[in-house]
Amino acid sequence: MADRVTVDIEGLRDDIDAAYSDNPLWEELSLSQKLRRLLQERLNEIKQERNSEKKS
Repeated sequence: MADRVTVDIEGLRDDIDAAYSDNPLWEELSLSQKLRRLLQERLNEIKQERNSEKKS
């Protein structure tokens, strides 16, 4: 069973829609798909930052 959460995105919808507005496929994604993609990208950035800090 998938984990699901309720998220208040009040005031963020325009920013979410604009995040990759230069990519025409972005408009085709549902809001939940957009949020999942943005979350995955940010989590990957955090992992990379932590790995870089460990190497330093």
